[in-house]
Amino acid sequence: NLDLGDLTRTFSFGAIEGKLDGDVKDMVLENWKPVQLDASIQTSDGKHLKKISQRAVENITALGGEGTAAALQRTFLRFFKEFNYEKIGLSCKLRQDVCEMGGVESTASGYIIVKGKGIPAVNVNGYTQKVSLEDLLGRIKRITDSNTKVIVN
Repeated sequence: NLDLGDLTRTFSFGAIEGKLDGDVKDMVLENWKPVQLDASIQTSDGKHLKKISQRAVENITALGGEGTAAALQRTFLRFFKEFNYEKIGLSCKLRQDVCEMGGVESTASGYIIVKGKGIPAVNVNGYTQKVSLEDLLGRIKRITDSNTKVIVN
């Protein structure tokens, strides 16, 4: 039951309000490096505020492949600073150094990481369904490196 508001206020990532649950199953390590695991995060059950900032949308988009952030900047949605969402979810099934990525639901061309709700709403889609662990960790590092401000209370 991770509070996304607390987490995203700590790092300069973009604001997300809501709660997440996470899971790591069947993890196998070789020389302290994961070679197999099933990991997922998803919106917690219950009633709580579910909002996401445009900056957080851009950062999450970097995890699932390009597309949404650039498209957002070309539409009227660029005038909104935050969006409502119904669900957030991301999963990685790691086998032989390749993560099979998933989200809250599948689409014809990938998966949905953030499913929008109401007005204004935006979906964040992932298009890269298979990615090497090294590439995925590189994407996470690029996001965190470009958002280096850490706030300590």
